Amino acid sequence: MFKNYIKTAWRNLWKGKVFNSLNIVGLSVAIASSTLLLLTVFFESSYDTFHKNIDNIYQVYFTVSRPGAPQKTGSMPGPLAPTLKADYPDVKYATRVAGSPPATVIYGDKQIQQDVIFADPDYFNMFSFPIIKGNKKALSGINDVVLTQSSAKAIFGDADPIGKTIAVKYDDQPHNFIVSGITNDYPKNSSLGTDLTVRFENSQDYKYLSKVWDSRTHIVYVQLNKNVNPAKFEQGLKPFVKKYLKQDLDDLKRDGAKPLPGGEREALGIYPYKDNHFNTDMGAVYGSTISKTYVGGLLVIAIFILIIACINFVNLSVARSFTRAREIGVRKTLGAGKWQLLTQFWTETVIICLIALVAGISLAALVMPGFKAAFQSSISMSMLLQPLQLFTIIGLFLFITVAAGFYPALLMLSYKTTQVLKGSVNTQKPGKVRNILLVVQFCLATILTICTLITWQQISYLQNKPLGYNKNEVISIPIGNSVNGDQALQLFRNQMAGQPGVIGITGAYSNLGRGKDGSNSNSVLGFNYKGHEVRTHEQKVDYDYLKTLDIKLAAGRDFSRDFASDTNSVVINEKMAALIGGGNVVGTFLPMHDNQPPMQVVGVFKDYNFKSLHEDVEPLTLVMQKDFPISYIFVRVKSNNLLQDFNRVQEKWHATFPNIEFTGSWLSENTEKQYRSEKRLSTIFISAAIIAIIISCIGLLAISIMVIVQRTKEIGIRKVLGSSVYSIVMLLSREFVKLVLIAAIIAFPVAWWVMHKWLEGFAYRITIQWWVFAVATLIALVIALLTISIQAVKAALANPVKSLKSE
Repeated sequence: MFKNYIKTAWRNLWKGKVFNSLNIVGLSVAIASSTLLLLTVFFESSYDTFHKNIDNIYQVYFTVSRPGAPQKTGSMPGPLAPTLKADYPDVKYATRVAGSPPATVIYGDKQIQQDVIFADPDYFNMFSFPIIKGNKKALSGINDVVLTQSSAKAIFGDADPIGKTIAVKYDDQPHNFIVSGITNDYPKNSSLGTDLTVRFENSQDYKYLSKVWDSRTHIVYVQLNKNVNPAKFEQGLKPFVKKYLKQDLDDLKRDGAKPLPGGEREALGIYPYKDNHFNTDMGAVYGSTISKTYVGGLLVIAIFILIIACINFVNLSVARSFTRAREIGVRKTLGAGKWQLLTQFWTETVIICLIALVAGISLAALVMPGFKAAFQSSISMSMLLQPLQLFTIIGLFLFITVAAGFYPALLMLSYKTTQVLKGSVNTQKPGKVRNILLVVQFCLATILTICTLITWQQISYLQNKPLGYNKNEVISIPIGNSVNGDQALQLFRNQMAGQPGVIGITGAYSNLGRGKDGSNSNSVLGFNYKGHEVRTHEQKVDYDYLKTLDIKLAAGRDFSRDFASDTNSVVINEKMAALIGGGNVVGTFLPMHDNQPPMQVVGVFKDYNFKSLHEDVEPLTLVMQKDFPISYIFVRVKSNNLLQDFNRVQEKWHATFPNIEFTGSWLSENTEKQYRSEKRLSTIFISAAIIAIIISCIGLLAISIMVIVQRTKEIGIRKVLGSSVYSIVMLLSREFVKLVLIAAIIAFPVAWWVMHKWLEGFAYRITIQWWVFAVATLIALVIALLTISIQAVKAALANPVKSLKSE
C-alpha cells in the first residue's frame, strides 16, 4: 500500500513539475539560509557550556551610582578575591583574571609572540580546562606556567616541555617561568582564551595593588557551593562593601550620588558566567562578548525565512488544488476514503520536503566557506549531527510537512464531489486564506527591507562622522613586548627623519579603534579635587600626539620638548576641563596620583571620539609619565599615493626592527573594526531581505499564473468587448498591489519599533526618516508588479479566440 502511495505521488509530482519545482527551489533556499543562521545561533549559544560547574560560576561586578545612570563595571581591586573567599564560606573557589598585550616568549634562540593571562590557582579548579600533562595541581608554584598544546608545540617542538624554563617578556621586563602543565587548546566557544597562564602574583605592580581597594584592574570569578541561593548571597555582600569600601561610599555620598534601589550608592553583585558571552554592558569584561540582540536577530530572520517558504508552499498547493479538483472528485466516486486521500497528499508533501531538505543542506554546505568568511563564524556542518541540532531539524521538517501539507490536503478533501465533477469549485475561502498568507509574506519581507535600509544608513553615518582626529592618513603600529616602547619610538623617529610625505610621528599606550593585534585597553583614574571625585580616562602619549592625529587645541599648548617639566604636566579635553570647573583651566594643578606632586594643566584640546560611537565622549587626560609604556607608534603621512607611503613605512620598520613583525594598519581600518557586529548584521539583513523577496516572488509568480489560468475565459471576453492590454493588466494586478500595500502598513510600526530599540545602543545615531518606509514599500510594489505583469501581459496579448475555444 505504502509503495503504491509513493508511486502515485511521484507520478502526480511529475505532472505538476512546474509548480513543484518552484516549491522545491523556494524551500531549499529557505532551508539553506535557515541552516546557516540556526547553526550560528546554536554556536553562539553554546559558549562556555562545556564547563562542568557552569551553573555555580559567577563574575563579580560593581554597580556604582553615577550622574546620568548607574554604571556597571567588572574591574575589581586586588584584595577583593582573596578577602571574599576568606569572609564567605559559600565561596568554594575564587580567581582573579587579568590579561596583557601579547608577550614575547624566549626559549634558547627562539622568540615568539604569545597571549598571556594572570590567574590564581583556583582558575583550573573552577573552569574545565583539564591538565593533560604535568602537575595536576596547576599553578601551585609562584613561578609555574601552564601552556596550551599549540603553544607548547610552537615553543618546544616535539620535545617534552615539562620542567623546562622559559622567559616571558611583558611590561618591558623578562620573567622566568617553569612549565608545570599542558592543557588542551581552548575551545572556540570559550569566552576565555590564552596561550600561557601564570600566577596572578606575577602581574604588573602586584605588590602595591594587592593591598589597595581604590584601584581596580582585573576580573574576579567565584564558584559558589552547590545549593547556595545566588540572590541571597548577593544580598549578603552589603556588609562586605560597607566594611572594605567605606571610603568609596563616603565619597559618593559627599558628591551627591543618589542611592541605588538597594539603598547604597555602591553595590557588589554576581553575574552568571553561563551568560558571560552576552555580557556587553560591562566594559571591563575579559573575553569574547556579543549582543543578544545580534543572536536574537539571526534567530528571528531564520524563522521569517522559514515562515515565508511555508506560506509559499501553502499558496502554491492551494493554487494547484483547483487543477486537481476533478481528480479528487473521480477518486471519491471510485471509493477512495478521506484518510486514503489525505495520506496520498501528505506523501506528496513529504517527498517535496525531503528533496528540498537534501538540496537545502547541500546548498548550505556549498556556501558555508563564504558565509564563515563574511561573518567570522566558526560553525561547521558536523554540528548538524549533535543531538539538539538533529532534534531541531526533525522538528522543523515535521512542522513544515504538517503546516504546509495538511491544510491544502484538507481543503481539497472538503470539495463536494458533485461540484468538482461539474467543474464548479467555491474558491472564496481559499482566496481569503491565500490573501492573508500573501500579506504576512510581504509584511515580513518589507520589515527586513526597512531594517536593511536603516542599518545601512547607521553604518554609513558611523563611517563618515568626523571623529575629531585624522583617521585616514595615520598608520598605527603595535610595538609588542620584545623592545622597550619609548626606545622603539625614538629609534623609529630617527629612521623616518627626512622621509618625504611624513607629517608627524608619535606614540601612545592605547590604540584608537582595533588594530591587527586586536588589543583594546582602557584606563580610568579617579581622584579628589576641591571636595569631590573627578573621574577621567588617562592616556600615556609622547610628543607631537595632537599634531600627528590632527587634534585641535582649544586653549594653552601641547607637550613641548622646550619644557622639561612637561613630564609632570597634563593636556586635557574639553569634557575634562568642564568637569574641573570650566573657563580658563590652563595652569590648574590636579592631584591625580597619591604620593606624587600635583600635575599642571598646560593645554586643553577639542573633544574627539577616542572610543566607539556607541559611547559619548568622556573626560580624557593625556600624560607623559613613565608609569605607562608606549605600546603603539602613529605615523601621519600626506601624499598622493598612500599605498606607497604605507610600504615605505613598513620597509623602514623592518630596517629598524628586523626581528619584530610589522602589523601596522590605517586608523580608518581600526575604527571600522569597532562596528563589525553592525556590519555583519547589515549584511545578514540585506541577504535575508533578498532571499525573502525572491521566495515571495516565486510564490507570487506561481499564484499569478494560476489566477490567470482560472480567468482565461474572462480575459478573452474582455478583449472581445474592447478592453485594452493596459486595462487587463491593471485588473489582474490591482488585487495583488492592494495586498502589498496592506502588508507595508502592518510592517511600518513593527520595523520602526525594532530599529528604534537597536539605535538606542548608539550615543551617535541617525533619525529614522519617513522616506525609508516609502522606499521599502516602493521596492515591494515594483518587484510584485514586475512578477505579476509578466504573466498578465502574456495573458492580455493572447488570442481571445483560443481562450474562448479552450473553454
